[in-house]
Amino acid sequence: MPGQKLDEPYTRIANEILEEVARRKFNGTQYSILLIVWRYTYGFNRKSHELSVTFLAEAIQGDPKGIKRELNRLLERKVLKITKVAHGKRSRMIGFNKYFSQWLVGESPPPKKSESSGGQSSPGEGANPPPVEGDGSPPKKERKKTLKKEEIYMQIPAGKTAYADTVFLTTEQYEKLCADFSKKTVDDMIEALDEWQTNKTAKQQKKDHNKTIRVWIKRDQAKGKPVSKTQKKEQEMQILNQFYEEGAAREANGNGELFSNGQDRLPLL
Repeated sequence: MPGQKLDEPYTRIANEILEEVARRKFNGTQYSILLIVWRYTYGFNRKSHELSVTFLAEAIQGDPKGIKRELNRLLERKVLKITKVAHGKRSRMIGFNKYFSQWLVGESPPPKKSESSGGQSSPGEGANPPPVEGDGSPPKKERKKTLKKEEIYMQIPAGKTAYADTVFLTTEQYEKLCADFSKKTVDDMIEALDEWQTNKTAKQQKKDHNKTIRVWIKRDQAKGKPVSKTQKKEQEMQILNQFYEEGAAREANGNGELFSNGQDRLPLL
């Protein structure tokens, strides 16, 4: 059987993510869950997808209880995230948290080198020696990484749904916003707010996301639709053509007056 070709469907994963996952202490089931999450999110060029425990268990061919336990651990440790809670028959939306500085998973320590009178021993020799009896020294404590406040993944407030990584609304608030404006306008503003908050510290982030989205939409509506550079250039060319045509008309008339009454003249910028 011929092997897969690069032009066939594949999943794009950043090398930095693969290296970081390899350094962290994940068990076999957690690795399998990550692979399936990548496959059904990044493999389809999307950030999240409906991934139930039953679906993951069938994809991994594992015990649903074990899958559920390890999935919850990945969510608690901020490796995976819930982007939308379950509603009715729809399963919750789960995505991968690419910001590994927010992960609450320890890194694997480097292998210890044991020395003997004849030099270094092989990796299999002298590994994990039994503790020396009578040694009163306390056991070494695992050093935990201290996370800064802005590095900690934002918790979803009670009663609200994550419509983006850092934007939380109740279902009623989201539906009211869509009714007052439009779903596309609201979704675009949610994305803009999420991008804005990602670059801010915890103290700088907005507290009332519903009010912020409403204020930002009304602000943009008050400004009106922005004119692009291409549109502005076209307007300038129309005005220049208008001046040229008026000058040519005056020369043709001979008395400096236009034939038309000027009703079709364009306003000046």
